[in-house]
Amino acid sequence: MISATDIIALSLIIFFASVVRGFTGFGLALIAVPLIQFFLPVTDTAVFIAFINFIFSLVYYQKSKEIVKGQPLGIMALTTGAGVAAGTAIFKYVPPSSIQLVWGVLIIMIVFSMLRGMNFGIKSDRSALAASGLFGGILAGCTGITGPPVAVILSSVKTPKEKFNAIISMFIFFAVSYAILFYLLAGLIRKEILLLAICSVPALLLGLRTGDKLMARIGQKTFTHAIYAVLVILGVITILKGVKGFIS
Repeated sequence: MISATDIIALSLIIFFASVVRGFTGFGLALIAVPLIQFFLPVTDTAVFIAFINFIFSLVYYQKSKEIVKGQPLGIMALTTGAGVAAGTAIFKYVPPSSIQLVWGVLIIMIVFSMLRGMNFGIKSDRSALAASGLFGGILAGCTGITGPPVAVILSSVKTPKEKFNAIISMFIFFAVSYAILFYLLAGLIRKEILLLAICSVPALLLGLRTGDKLMARIGQKTFTHAIYAVLVILGVITILKGVKGFIS
């Protein structure tokens, strides 16, 4: 039974998380999911956040598509699908908490390495998009986390902030589309969760607008440093989620 308290609480969570998402292009799920789980079961949380991410992607789809016009998005769509499928298979054999713990440590190590000048030797947009789709899809399939792998790869090749946000938005559109299809086939989607997602749309749009305004007021260098800071925070959150999974 959906209560007014649930709608208000989820809307506040989505607003805060979507401010970060509008500013950086990612992070909505990592910030929102631990808080949403105080109100919804784990499965319903995953479905709810998938629909929120899907709505976000639809809002930015045309704008993002125009910004990345001419980019090899087809290869990203294919590798994302392969990654999500592989991640789902891995999920059957490796506990998500183990993956979260390892990935959280890797995020932090990679960010500090990039601050010291490391890159992944990626020289073309095609390679960057293919790698982003594959590794982002794998993690999404394993844990439901979408943005950080893509953010790490795009940051390593010094992607401009507008293009950065557009590519991540397109990736998440691909990833959550595959995820929703899998949820539908598994019979995990309930009408109540769809209603909650719809009720959270005003908070989502307001948060995204606020995040967009913040991004428009800062320079590329500041934006890059903000991305690194968010990645470290998300790395710590991911580690804590992994540790919590081991304990429980």
